[in-house]
Amino acid sequence: MNNILIDFLPQSVDVGGVEYPINTDFRTSILFELLVRNKKLPDQAKIVGMLRLYYPQIPPDEDEAVKQILWFYNCGQEHKQKEERNQTARGFRENKALYSFEKDAFMVYAAFRSQYGIDLQDVEDLHWWKFSALFDGLSEEQKICKVMHIRGMSTSGLPRKEIKRINNLKRLYSLEDEETVDSRVKLAQRNAKMKEYIRRRMEEVKTHV
Repeated sequence: MNNILIDFLPQSVDVGGVEYPINTDFRTSILFELLVRNKKLPDQAKIVGMLRLYYPQIPPDEDEAVKQILWFYNCGQEHKQKEERNQTARGFRENKALYSFEKDAFMVYAAFRSQYGIDLQDVEDLHWWKFSALFDGLSEEQKICKVMHIRGMSTSGLPRKEIKRINNLKRLYSLEDEETVDSRVKLAQRNAKMKEYIRRRMEEVKTHV
């Protein structure tokens, strides 16, 4: 596992024993998230799209190439998990997205500008792992962090009036898609493979008729 404090951040990934350059800028991974969550795109188009986003030269082993995309997206970890903003809150749900780079774009931009003095419009070639570390390190005082906390918190045990208030905020900041990116990618892969299998079977049936 790469250590951001002592290791150079990856500029390529290993696919089948061959090093392939990969697009590391944070915008690529944000586009990747938006692509995966696009409900209008067919699954195979999502797979092709993510390969084109990350690889200047697409590896022949598609499955392994996608696996390495997820490894890079998760910053070298098996699963990328956001730090719980309130350790006493039991409502942070596992495997649920608490942010959206589409719906929350203004809040994320404002948080980076306010806390780090980084203008994400101007910055060039900010490595995704650096961006992720900075995102995870945002203060609880930033609005995006407060919104993430509201989305994930439990109302169990709270007074009825407080439950009503929290639920109103949850509706206000609700996300259309709460599935994690990893889950979405794996579902797209399964669906694309099933459609391809059915297509091949239909071709075989036609040739034997």
